[in-house]
Amino acid sequence: MKKSRHARIIEIMEKENVISIKRLAELMNCTGMTVRRNLDELQNMNFVKRERGYATLLKNAQATDYYVQIEENAKEKKAIASVALKYIHPNESICLDSGTTIQQLVNLLPAHLTLSVITPSLAAAMAFSDRESIQVFLPAGLMHHSNRSILIPDEKDMKNYRAEVAFLSCRSFRIPGGAFEHTQTMTTTKKALVSIADKRILLLDHSKWDVNSLCNSISLEQLDIIITDNKAPEESVQKAVACGKELLIVNPETQHIEAHYNKTD
Repeated sequence: MKKSRHARIIEIMEKENVISIKRLAELMNCTGMTVRRNLDELQNMNFVKRERGYATLLKNAQATDYYVQIEENAKEKKAIASVALKYIHPNESICLDSGTTIQQLVNLLPAHLTLSVITPSLAAAMAFSDRESIQVFLPAGLMHHSNRSILIPDEKDMKNYRAEVAFLSCRSFRIPGGAFEHTQTMTTTKKALVSIADKRILLLDHSKWDVNSLCNSISLEQLDIIITDNKAPEESVQKAVACGKELLIVNPETQHIEAHYNKTD
């Protein structure tokens, strides 16, 4: 219950970056005392800053528009996607999460590759619109405008789908927690894709490591492979390796793999 209140406060404050305690209590349909207590807890986790009578959202793993994100660390994202491409084989059924690194993977797929693709990404679906060799399944849900994706309301809605591999994104990544999102509404889609895939591959550039984000979307145990770039923090990389995760480090300049830990094939 506490965690859901925290997530709801973050969601509200993403729309109103600075908000009064009174206004927040009205939107949460609870007392000012309850709001203050939850804000104190969020402040201790470095998500908000409390001031007299109001609170400010700190800049920790907040949502940005898709077309802003796609310009950030573009070279690293393309290099990560080029390595992820090696895990896609003809005639497979795959999941492609939303996210700009995933979109780089979409752009790199060979022209005549035959695939079945399950994706909540509207950008990916549009990119495949003239690719008759790729069968696209768009799950039902609500549109997330800034992320250009569909939010799947319940992972049980995906029970009729199955995929060999899911390529996943995240807002932040921490050891030992795993992948995180900035709001609770984003997590169900991630969990739904994880639930139908035999193998789960997380694609993340260095900027996602060790960033504060509230809502766990994919546990570390659920991830089979992590692909990142060589600017990822070494200490955190080694923690992931020590946990037994297969992890690939990519050089953005050469698009070659610099290190491959816990290799399984």
